[in-house]
Amino acid sequence: MYKIIAALLFIIVLPTTVLAELESFDQYDIHYSVLNTSFLSAEVAQTYKITRGKDRAMINIAIREQLEGGADKAKKVIISGISSDLIREEKLNFTEIIEQDAIYYIAEFSFHNLEMRHFTIKVQPDPNKDAYTLKFSKTFYVD
Repeated sequence: MYKIIAALLFIIVLPTTVLAELESFDQYDIHYSVLNTSFLSAEVAQTYKITRGKDRAMINIAIREQLEGGADKAKKVIISGISSDLIREEKLNFTEIIEQDAIYYIAEFSFHNLEMRHFTIKVQPDPNKDAYTLKFSKTFYVD
């Protein structure tokens, strides 16, 4: 179990310190990163049913709600998204992963070398309010 938690920390913390982005909407911080699945160990990929490959990537999103007094907590959300290039658009199928006090949303996709992908993610922390829209682009490289 500790190996899995350590591996997840690798997935989350390394991208957070090197590649992760942050966008804030009202009291919610949306942390997101995208990385090639070949960076995952076989054990972690198997545990979370992630397909490893030199032309496969995953998007990792975590939402933190800012509380009074400066604290924050992981927030479950309704999430959907698409990824597109110049020719095609692909629906992202997110899987929710809950580990102790953390909640992650992960979606996988394939890509071509030197491909620019555009992402539009809808994050809805409150089902009674409109979703927030997160947009970003990234160029991918085959390992």
